[in-house]
Amino acid sequence: MKESEAFEQQIRRIYELLEGSGAEVTWNDHIPDPDNPSQQRQIDITIRRDGKLTHVECRGHQSRQDVRWVEELIGRRLSLKADAIIGVSSSGFTTGALNKAKQHPVILRDLLQLTDLEVKSWGGRVALTLYFYQYSDLELLLCFKRESIPRLEMDVVRSELTSGPHIQSLFNLAAQQLGTLNLMNGHHTGRTVDFGLPPLALTGFVLSGEPVLEVHFRGKAQLISKEVISPAVLAYGNPENNTAQRDAVVEKFSLGETSIVHDASRISVFLDLSQVEMPPFCQFQFFALAGQDEMDHEAIELAGLDKLRRVQGRMNNISICSM
Repeated sequence: MKESEAFEQQIRRIYELLEGSGAEVTWNDHIPDPDNPSQQRQIDITIRRDGKLTHVECRGHQSRQDVRWVEELIGRRLSLKADAIIGVSSSGFTTGALNKAKQHPVILRDLLQLTDLEVKSWGGRVALTLYFYQYSDLELLLCFKRESIPRLEMDVVRSELTSGPHIQSLFNLAAQQLGTLNLMNGHHTGRTVDFGLPPLALTGFVLSGEPVLEVHFRGKAQLISKEVISPAVLAYGNPENNTAQRDAVVEKFSLGETSIVHDASRISVFLDLSQVEMPPFCQFQFFALAGQDEMDHEAIELAGLDKLRRVQGRMNNISICSM
């Protein structure tokens, strides 16, 4: 995702939380030009509520936005007949831009980073922890027809197991079995446990051109955790207001575009798992949030989950038998 798109999506999540269920918030919207209905005009974000339409335009530039951009917003609101328009800058506005916006119906918003002291006094910080199954001592027994055994090429078998969908199915079934042990609690906490699947016949499972009749899979697993650091907290709102008077607080995390938007006790979570580096034979399972106060989870979005659930690694302890 482009940096500009990531910024727009962050602002979209902020407004979804602030506006609540009574509004329709749309990213990268397109509306007909009132003067040329056959032409579609792109809007970064639209907010529809009670028959009113608000346009939100975003600028993720490093420099403060000046009066010229505010004038563009004024013209855009008039041209596209929006009921209101909001200009959001990641880096703030010049004094001229603020003065111009006050004289015209333009709402300006920015993100202001909280100091360490402000973050400490805020007290709303959330701890984010990811949990994984780490597999070890894996044993795989593959059963073929007797006549298939001489035709098998073990290098091909190992290669196809690494990239094929059926080995992933085996790990998913192992995870289901491990889930019944509740490794988060009780005497299993922090311990390595054994698992073993009953003999399985997987439809369409072919290795080295030969059908696999039955699979036996067992090994060990441990639930491990990884805490994700939050290096910055930002306050979203009127650029002329201090952090305590802002509309929302955005907690950023050192995991892709992961962030949590806070509106008092309500939070919206975006978890970007696409950048997690996975060791061999490790499988993401779930995440946990812990805060000082009770939180209402209004929305949770996950990105990159499919990639993260795939278990990577070359399995060496493979046995072959005939049936």
